[in-house]
Formats: sequence, C-alpha cells, structure tokens
Amino acid sequence: MSIQTTSSFKKVRTALLGAVLAGSLVAAVTPATVAATGVKAGQACTAVGTVGVATNGNTLACKGTAGKAKWTGYKKAAVVFGAASAAFAPKEEFAVYAVPKQLGYFKAENLDVSAVTTGGSIDAVNLVGQGRIDIAGADLGSALQGIARGVNIKIIGGLVQNFPWAMTTDPKKNIKTPADLKGKTIGIIGFGSGSYPFTKAWLAGNGMKETDVKLVAVGGSIAPATVALERGDVDALAFFLSAYAATEFTGTKYNYLPNPAALTGVRSLSWVVNADRYNADPEVFERFLRGAFKGLIYSTQNTKSATTLGYTEIPAALAGQTLASRLDSGTFQLKAWLATATPTSGTPVSWNYLGDIPLGDWTKSQAYTRAAGTTVTAISRARYFDSKVLKNANSFDRKPIVAAADRAK
Repeated sequence: MSIQTTSSFKKVRTALLGAVLAGSLVAAVTPATVAATGVKAGQACTAVGTVGVATNGNTLACKGTAGKAKWTGYKKAAVVFGAASAAFAPKEEFAVYAVPKQLGYFKAENLDVSAVTTGGSIDAVNLVGQGRIDIAGADLGSALQGIARGVNIKIIGGLVQNFPWAMTTDPKKNIKTPADLKGKTIGIIGFGSGSYPFTKAWLAGNGMKETDVKLVAVGGSIAPATVALERGDVDALAFFLSAYAATEFTGTKYNYLPNPAALTGVRSLSWVVNADRYNADPEVFERFLRGAFKGLIYSTQNTKSATTLGYTEIPAALAGQTLASRLDSGTFQLKAWLATATPTSGTPVSWNYLGDIPLGDWTKSQAYTRAAGTTVTAISRARYFDSKVLKNANSFDRKPIVAAADRAK
C-alpha cells in the first residue's frame, strides 16, 4: 500500500464525528458538584451523600444521618477492568485505567484496580455477566444484545460517544463503493468483537446481508490485518478509527467507505457492570468512574504524557519495542481514540458531566442492534441504564488535573 500523510484519516474522522445527533455529543449543561476540599476523616459534614477531598488527596464521603454525619474514608476494594480487545493498546485502557493508576487517582479512592484483555465487546459483556470481571468498556449494542439474552449486566455510563467503526479497502484495488464489496471477503477483528455486529449493520445499511460476503476473523492487531488486506487475503477491514491511526502514522493509506446513515448517533463503548455486584455496592463503581474520568481529562489535556504513563503501566503494549520508538505513534493513536471518547465542544475544564447516554442515543443503538441481526425490543433505558453514580463520579475539580497535565512533559 502506498505511503501518504494522514489527511484521509482526518477527513473521515471529521465526517464521522460531525454526523451526530444534535446535542448528543456535547458536555451536559448541568454542572457537576465540585467536591469539598480540605476535609478530614471524622469531621462533621452536612451534605450526606456528597464527596470531599482530604488534605492528603484521598476522597472521603459524607455518611450518616442528618446532624450526625461525618466525613468517612472508603473501605479498600478491588476492581477488575476489562478492555474490549485481545491486546492492550493506546486507547481506553491507557486513558481510563493506566493513567489514573499511575497518577494515584484510583489510590485516592482506596481502589486496587487491575486490567485484563478480552475477545472484544461481546466477550467482555459475557465475562462481566459471569462475574469474572467487574466492569468493562463494551459497545452499547453488544451490551443491549447481552441484556436481551439475559446476561446479568447493567449499563452505568457512556465512554466512547462518537461512533468509531469504519470499513476500509486498499486504495490500489478497484473497490470504491459499498456495493463493490458484494461477493468479497471482509476482515473483522473476531466474532466476539464489536467489529462483527458493526459489519452486519453496515451491510444492512447498504442493502446487503452477511451471506452476500465472506467474513474472516483477522484478529485485533491492525498491522497483520493490513498485511492481509495488501496481499488480497481480504478485500476490506472493519476496524475502529484509532486502530487505523496506528498504521496511518507510518504512512499506510486506506480507502474509507462511508458508513450508512443508520449508524449516525449510535453509541460505542459504554460502562458495563456486573448487576449483582453493582446492586450490592454501587459506590465502588462510582469511585472507579471518578478515577477513570480524571484519567480521561488528563489524557486529553496532555496526550503525550498519558501515552508515556500508559506504556509505563502496561509495558506489554510496547510489543517488545522501546518507549522512545513507540511514543509518537502511540500518542497519535491515543489522540485518535480520545477524539471518539470526549465531547466535541468545550475544553476538559468545562466537561462537567461525563458518561451520560441520552435517550435518543439509546434508541439509535437499539436500532443498530436490530440492523446487526439481533432482535432487541423494549430494552428499557430506565431499567438497564443506572446513572445514579454519575453525579458523584463527576464530583471533582477539573482545574488541578488540567494544571498537572500542563506541567507534565
């Protein structure tokens, strides 16, 4: 494949991020409560249910009854986070896991957080439902499919709010339109990945069925998948934008086929939790999200520093290479992922309410799941989207985080 700049990626990303439901991708106008500062454990407090920050940086909660409430430290808790991919890379596992772990955001919540890989969104949903992991970032469509199948999960927030999936071909081949793919072979990440329902929905939106093409699992690494595309083993790839960015940084060129209009406004990665554990102690997940949101803000403000922290926490993501050799490409890839995960307006300081999933986006995502060949009816947002932890998860001051990111190299 030919060498080029990344202009085509930028154009497609701009188009994809621009084609969204009005109001669904901006920071909510309702401001989050900024946590009280300088509080001490055992000190009297008045606003039961709120959070505060001690002088040592730890988060405390105002607990008790009116007139008798005190600032209270959290009990130690362990949380296992699942990344929706078979290998760690500069994307969500950097921004919402590695960065908050390296910077002590989880420690401030008295959380011991670990991370594991999964086979993709569908696999992550199943693992969460089985209780083998506690929380994962999984495609909302895959989560809705899981709920329809009776998987024991709840959704407590949104993560990737700008649809990230794209179908690409080799620009040197004569496949220029969606119709040209009929009878061809499409490389998907795997049948347990969100790549699979995306491909089925993409085909349906272009008047085709799964039987009109051949689907081949090429794995979650974009480099060998691109080699398969170059060799002609597959005629198209169904990956997410930040994966393409990893190879476009080194000059690889792809031809992006347009997504059908039906995919406009569809949500991707959302916070999926084991329903039993969440119901037993929702506060643990509030604490996790608060640390994760801090990591997201820091990563957006200083993506190069976040990439360094990510590789430091997860050296396996270097794939045997040095930090120096991977830093620039990793930063580029993480920036591409962040473009799908953060509001399209405002600045990190002004992002007061991260994680909401508006009803319109929920409805569009159900339509997406149906287009992917799964019957999803009457999946109640009121029942399965539990947003009660989002207010306190957003209760922290953004300014010190942004300032720390600005000071970092």
